[in-house]
Amino acid sequence: MFKTKTETKTKLSWGQKIGWGIGDTGLNIFFKAMALLLLPFYTEILGLDPILAGTVFLIASLSDGVADCIVGAIVDRTRSRYGSYRPYLIFASPILVLCFVAAFIPIQGSQTTLFVYALLSQMALRTAYGLVSIPYSALSSRISSDSNERSQMAGIRLAFAMLGGIIVTYLMPTLVASLQAKFTSASVAPYMLAALIAGLVSLPFFWVCFAATTEPKQLEDANPRGFYLGAIAEDLKAMVKIVQNNGPLLRVFACMIVSSFAFKMTEKSLVYYVYYYLDAPQLVATILPLVLLVNLIFCPIWAWVAQKTSKRDAWLIANVVSAIAYALFFFSTSRDPVIATALLGMISIGNSAYLVLIWAMIPDTVEYNEFKTGERHDGKIFGATIFSKRLAMGLNGLLLGFFMAGIGFQSGTQVQTPETIEGIKLIMTIVPLIGIVLSAMLIWGYRLDQDFHKEITDQADQNRKRL
Repeated sequence: MFKTKTETKTKLSWGQKIGWGIGDTGLNIFFKAMALLLLPFYTEILGLDPILAGTVFLIASLSDGVADCIVGAIVDRTRSRYGSYRPYLIFASPILVLCFVAAFIPIQGSQTTLFVYALLSQMALRTAYGLVSIPYSALSSRISSDSNERSQMAGIRLAFAMLGGIIVTYLMPTLVASLQAKFTSASVAPYMLAALIAGLVSLPFFWVCFAATTEPKQLEDANPRGFYLGAIAEDLKAMVKIVQNNGPLLRVFACMIVSSFAFKMTEKSLVYYVYYYLDAPQLVATILPLVLLVNLIFCPIWAWVAQKTSKRDAWLIANVVSAIAYALFFFSTSRDPVIATALLGMISIGNSAYLVLIWAMIPDTVEYNEFKTGERHDGKIFGATIFSKRLAMGLNGLLLGFFMAGIGFQSGTQVQTPETIEGIKLIMTIVPLIGIVLSAMLIWGYRLDQDFHKEITDQADQNRKRL
């Protein structure tokens, strides 16, 4: 039997919230490495042409979309004594570490060879990442059904995610530099060992998350179970119903694609900006973690803003903050690393809101889906969410490759023309400013606020009690 309405909505303890949120520290070690370090690794270390490197991101993202949807369907149908989602934190995470190491092998060869290696290794890494990130994210819609609590959880999660980003953006460059000094020739060891160490650091965070969470029994059969041939058709029909009925989810997807596409342009260009605009490659391991530290501080603050206003209003407030910060960055001509870091920190204040709010809104759309169709499909929704985010990243990587080629960027050289260096800064600001305007237009019609969400979750509770 299902628990009563009061039991279903029992508040989580701080230990449970922190225990779940800490899992994103492990995930973001891999995600930030893909977002910040992988493209420069392709162009600067492998010597891969920027357009080919961008194409790798696009193709890998598109193939990843299929993989994420499959993973979402699989985890929804999984049943074990540990639940549907928690087992993947333990059993899939070692596979993720191995794929991470394989993505940072500095092989030599023709452009075709480098392209094939980068594509296959990134596809494997993304698939392995989905095996952990999709069930992890889906847990947020299971362990709490309170909209405000989910905002708080998203803030906690993103704060820990930034910690993972700080770890990898400091640890990997520092380890590579240290290990290179110990090897007399270009060796695979520095990059592989740095990736291995960073990957191993991630595992305890997944273990803690597994131990701190439980999946409620009353939702055990909220999704279809079992693996059989007809399940494929059932899951495809379920995806069609989600698209047809879940308007808030589609709006969040659109905002996610626009914001990820736009603001990742800044993130992916950041290494190039430090290398060439600031002419301070030695500061990569310092500036990147400092920028992420700002995110860590402000993620809980944006969660608080969403609780006090609404997720939609918090997004619009963040749009204003981001627009001001990008404008100041654009018009600044200083190449002082301190001033640059301060301006990048201001940008991070606004951009950190979108991370929190996306992951606070998505769990609410699971109940909306149940309200409209009678089925939750947590894993499928989070699989599609991650696909949307990856698609934006892939398009971002592709266009960034074209933009870099368009401004005359030359791979494998330490010197760029003044026009190219100014072009890097232009890429970092104009595209995000366009994204701010588009995301504001999209989020304006989002109406799944706290009151409406409470109505539909109460209705879902009543429906379960009648079963």
